[in-house]
Amino acid sequence: MNWVKIYTDVEDKLFPHYKGDVWERGMYYYLLSQTRIRGLDSATIPLPQISVALQCSDFKSRKTIRSLAEKGCIELEQTRQGHSVKVLLPYELKISEETPAENLVDIETVDFYKNRDYLIALLKREQEQCFYCLCDISEASCELDHVISQLNGGGNGYRNIVASCHQCNRKKQGGSAENHIRLLRRKHLLNEKEFEARMRALEALDDGLLKPSI
Repeated sequence: MNWVKIYTDVEDKLFPHYKGDVWERGMYYYLLSQTRIRGLDSATIPLPQISVALQCSDFKSRKTIRSLAEKGCIELEQTRQGHSVKVLLPYELKISEETPAENLVDIETVDFYKNRDYLIALLKREQEQCFYCLCDISEASCELDHVISQLNGGGNGYRNIVASCHQCNRKKQGGSAENHIRLLRRKHLLNEKEFEARMRALEALDDGLLKPSI
């Protein structure tokens, strides 16, 4: 197989077409590495093994792998030994080569704070969890928070606006997001694995890797 072309098609066609979030991307690539890259049509993988590899909870792994199956990116069957998975490649999914021009939006110019117009997209990106403390949030219970405050030059783009709980929004205020996450760790509101994941998420956000689907 031409893995260079497959990787390009995954990034340029599959993820944009299915609006894959960062967890779905990680899951897809992990399952791909355990199956097709090894020359296997499918494999049975225990959920705890997936969770360890992705450094997330079993709940998150289960939710993400089911999401990929619902979107049709993988074929999934639950067995006593674990999840039996077949990963589908872009050419097997027959994804359209082109996206209609009228559907194209320059996400870099979108205001994600004004009127909470893109709240649902941000909630989905955050997997309906507070970006900082990971508690469950909803459209009714969450706040939009500037990672870098407006007073310190933070804008309203997707790289700086996150969905958070009321408590984190109130306690962080205009302070540093990194310091707030460190405080959550010191107060044992995040375990070590969650703390490290939140710090990586901050970097990914700044790098533009956490694009919400709009």
